[in-house]
Amino acid sequence: MRRNVVIVGDSPLSLLVARALDQELARSAHIDVAYLSRDERLLYWPELTSLLGTRSGVGLAGLLKHVSFKKAAIKQINLIDRRVITSGGIFDYDFLFLDLTPIFTPTEVGKISQQCRRLVSEVQAKLNTGQQLRSRVTFAGEDVHSWQLATALASDLLVHSGSVQRSIIIQAQFPSRPDLKQFLAANNVASRKTVGLLPGLTIGEPTGSIKSRLVRGALLDGADNFILRPSFNPEGHPNCLVVDGQSRLLTNLWRVDQTLAGRIADNIERFLAGNRQKEVELPKPAGVIKGADSIMAWVGSLESRRWRARAIAGLDRRFYHRIVGKS
Repeated sequence: MRRNVVIVGDSPLSLLVARALDQELARSAHIDVAYLSRDERLLYWPELTSLLGTRSGVGLAGLLKHVSFKKAAIKQINLIDRRVITSGGIFDYDFLFLDLTPIFTPTEVGKISQQCRRLVSEVQAKLNTGQQLRSRVTFAGEDVHSWQLATALASDLLVHSGSVQRSIIIQAQFPSRPDLKQFLAANNVASRKTVGLLPGLTIGEPTGSIKSRLVRGALLDGADNFILRPSFNPEGHPNCLVVDGQSRLLTNLWRVDQTLAGRIADNIERFLAGNRQKEVELPKPAGVIKGADSIMAWVGSLESRRWRARAIAGLDRRFYHRIVGKS
């Protein structure tokens, strides 16, 4: 009897789980693995240092041999009927992995880039006619992806005239980490506590592939977070694994996600073999943010803006290139 595994998610974690299954489980003739994401590409965020310039993304389908990839917007998931309803059809499953990591898809980043490019052009045009204009671009999310976009835009503005740089304020939700606050400020990203009405843009928080309340049959707490067992199974649903988004706001390193992906893939294989799933421990938050000529990295409570940060970034970049087949 054929058995179906479905992976839903937009972050590198989803890809790394798909690749782990691609190398072992998906080779089996009686098991089909489908990977569903809102975009057919994936950005490597630690290297996204320009928002107004060109960005390269990696195509997801080309990284998989035995796992089928589908671009689809998730409309609803029914854990009772074991069914994923998408814009491109319905997928029944025997096992579901749901990755709710909030992230901006490459398509969304492209739209944000267009908005910011238009704003910069408008400010430049008004300054050329002698008008004075102050604008603000606000990144609302308190997460590594919003901060990276903010520093990327700040880096882009450095090639413009001083009058343009003074006319556009870039601000973000400052984190609780003191070193990260200082890093953002040093890279011309202001605090959201700034007051005063100014025209401009507000970029909302990144989102996951589906809102938790659209997952039928799941038990949620008062904040709409999944109630999960230590093995990451939603209560009453051993044939589903969920990585909730709130625990993932400060991570963008692929090497860290690879560790978690291996544990998840192992539990999927254990379930399909009729074995008990193991407890899963989330890795410590680990991320990298790059500015115009500086870098910030953290692993748990450890923060660095010097050689250690460059070493962490270099190792992760090497791992990423190995995954996507770049030399």
